[in-house]
Amino acid sequence: MQTRTIITGLAGLSLCACAFTPGGFFDESNLREPPPPAQQTAGPVYDVQPINAQYFAQHPDDDSALRTCPLTCLTPTTRAAYVYHIGINDALQVIVWDHPELTSQGGAGTGTPPLPGGAAGGGAGTATAGGGSPGSAGVGGGALGGTTGGGQIGGLELRVASDGTIFFPRVGRVKVLGLTAEQVQQKLTQGLSRTIRNPQLDVRVTGFNSKQIQVLGDVRQPAGQAITDMPLSIVDAISRAGGAQQDADLQNVGVTRDGVRHQVDVDSLVSTGNVQQNVILHDGDIVDVPDRSNSRVFVLGEIAHPSIVPMNRGKLTLADAIANANSIDNRTSNPHAIYVVRGIEPEPGPNHTVKTKLATPEVYRLDMTQVDSIMLMTRFELEPRDVVYVQIAQSARFNRLLDLITPSLQTIFFTKELVHP
Repeated sequence: MQTRTIITGLAGLSLCACAFTPGGFFDESNLREPPPPAQQTAGPVYDVQPINAQYFAQHPDDDSALRTCPLTCLTPTTRAAYVYHIGINDALQVIVWDHPELTSQGGAGTGTPPLPGGAAGGGAGTATAGGGSPGSAGVGGGALGGTTGGGQIGGLELRVASDGTIFFPRVGRVKVLGLTAEQVQQKLTQGLSRTIRNPQLDVRVTGFNSKQIQVLGDVRQPAGQAITDMPLSIVDAISRAGGAQQDADLQNVGVTRDGVRHQVDVDSLVSTGNVQQNVILHDGDIVDVPDRSNSRVFVLGEIAHPSIVPMNRGKLTLADAIANANSIDNRTSNPHAIYVVRGIEPEPGPNHTVKTKLATPEVYRLDMTQVDSIMLMTRFELEPRDVVYVQIAQSARFNRLLDLITPSLQTIFFTKELVHP
């Protein structure tokens, strides 16, 4: 009777002991889960691809297969075909040869802006051919401020109005929005031909104010950049922004155009010369250079040091990942079952971001007891957000079960000794 009373008391004490044990716990009394379905269906079954010689025979390394981008890239052909189209607020410089009265500011030959590079116009106070005094229009048979014998040249600078037009003497208001400098030259020549015989004009764009791109992310100087009469490639844009930071992920640079983010592998352009990644940027493009936070691999399971291993320039082999985690645990791991689970795919997200979606998992298995597998694991390339999982050995699972039930067995044993010494 005494033994039964003591055992009953210990059992009751053990049931209420949870309310007095120290440490935090999660109160599940106010949670409610949906009821299980009436018919339980079997879970999905995934095929496992062994990492062996047969796998690499079916998936040979192809270093010549370069990634391509759906956008137009900078090549000698596209560079030669590139033209700049005039936009609103652009500045144009117009020179009419032998008619300085048309290209002087207000017809007085003053206030003429210099050419790019510091060339000063004669109308701004320079002596002209024929012995003219400073500030005069000159009589030497050239454009405004022009001099014979290689003198400096000025011109009339016009700004494109908000309606896409400019005003030019004797021609009136001319629509120039979307035209090239040569097309504007043809329009002005045609307009002046009504009053001037065989006019000779030179039109150039001196201020590029209508087209701009943005460079953001992990660069040294994020800022907007103007598009000029030279094609602006993604490499040029990153260079003008001071270059990428040390932890920048150049393999996943994004170009957002018309609300769609296109992934560009700038690193392959630098390392392998892949010109199919040097994208020509357009007005309104957003270039974002991410960091390497998404380019990482998770090493879990029976490993000496479970960790997150960052990828080096977008590359990491299975051997590198396991070595960076201090290899597998020789006491508890199963070297026959080292799995690589892959199932994350990028997709465009809101506000020009990139999110990931869960695809059908692809499972690969490595047997480290085989000589060829140990060698081939140095060739198995991991992808961002892959999970490397080292399986536990059956003996280790049994030992852990013993560790869990041993305290209960000891309690029963000592209780019996206490009752019946």
